[in-house]
Amino acid sequence: MSDQQHTRPKHPKLSDKELERQRGEDPPNPVGQTPKTPDYPDPDPKFVPDPGRADEWRGWAAEIGKEHRPHREDVLPYLLVRAFAPGDRGQRPLWPPIVCWESPDILLIDASYAGPFDRNRLVLSPVAGRTYRVFVRVWNLGLFPAVGVHVQAWAIAVGFFGTGNQNDPYYQQHHIGGAWIPQLADRQRPDCVTIVELGPPWHVGLGETGHECLIVSVSCPADHFAGPLLVNEHRHVGQRNLDILAPAESALKLITTLAGLVPKGFTLELTHGGPAALPLLQALGGGGLPIGTGKRHARIVVPAVKEIRVGVDIGASVHLLTAFEANGRTVVARSAALQKYAARAQLGGRAVADDGRARVHPFAEPGGTRRLLDRLGPDLWPELGEVSDQPLAKALSGSIARMLDIKGLRARDVARALGGPAGAQHLLRLTLTSPEGKLIGGYSIVVGA
Repeated sequence: MSDQQHTRPKHPKLSDKELERQRGEDPPNPVGQTPKTPDYPDPDPKFVPDPGRADEWRGWAAEIGKEHRPHREDVLPYLLVRAFAPGDRGQRPLWPPIVCWESPDILLIDASYAGPFDRNRLVLSPVAGRTYRVFVRVWNLGLFPAVGVHVQAWAIAVGFFGTGNQNDPYYQQHHIGGAWIPQLADRQRPDCVTIVELGPPWHVGLGETGHECLIVSVSCPADHFAGPLLVNEHRHVGQRNLDILAPAESALKLITTLAGLVPKGFTLELTHGGPAALPLLQALGGGGLPIGTGKRHARIVVPAVKEIRVGVDIGASVHLLTAFEANGRTVVARSAALQKYAARAQLGGRAVADDGRARVHPFAEPGGTRRLLDRLGPDLWPELGEVSDQPLAKALSGSIARMLDIKGLRARDVARALGGPAGAQHLLRLTLTSPEGKLIGGYSIVVGA
């Protein structure tokens, strides 16, 4: 073709008057007008139009024409570090009733081993003075690959790190390290999940406890996360507030430390996780409980909820006690005594809701036991447990030992007193809630015989 064939025609420059003449006038009603009533008689002269029908028709049209918005995970990456196992799909918040600080995706291996990731070398309980390689299992549950995934980890002092105290200097987040994953495939492919090692390794100082909280986060440009590090609010965050004690170890020092971190007016509840210990320990221990250097593993045995000898069955777990400080006194109320008194006083609520479904046990509701205790009043608290002038940090461990009828809190003795099959592992959860009953954080302790 010649250049002339590509030349656009030049239109003459018109005056404003000529432009107005050629354009013509805009119609007064571009969508039409109501037609003129015909001359023939109205077949129903008493008919009165419904002024609301037009709005109804507009609603139909809007519903038909509304564009369907797909779920985010069907068009974009959907990153996840699990807060619990099995079944976590990224829904947040989790608590109540599911705890959110027992991530099965934060894994440790002693740094003395320099080989590739080996699940048979996983460490359940870090020790002060040792160094550990940190591995994180990361998931992409979206239908689009995640490119440029950034994984990071932090260590935080032992306690109840969570919503409300994330800016407390005690819970300062100490950055451990990070790693990049070039790409995570979409959820239809097996490589939508991977285990990545962060660098540098985590060194637990001699002045630390080894009970520190570990927090990890995951982010990518198409599924960005920039904080805060609150696991019950963001699926991009995983938290490991957990310690597994050897049978000969004592829980006394750890429980005393945790009790001392309960602010005045806040409530600490102790529950038993029952069979939830099985998937947790299988994930963190490589399918079994490491023995010695971790090359050999013992079989994991957990009790059913009905096998727990103390406390109150509240569904998926057993409620053991409620502790707090009020009016200069420390109260440690046993759940079994509280339930009996509430039943006698008809304060426990009905077991069945109006729609026929089973109600959530009052003790499983956020702050449920504390509200019941406040309703009963201080005069009745001594009948439900122990009331003393000691601070909670000193009173709690002794109250737990007396509830279990044991001396001290050696892991083996605690496990045997709780019941279950021989050699069972017991998952104990300490949950801290605000005066309004909102979750602050939690810490889990596993004891076994």
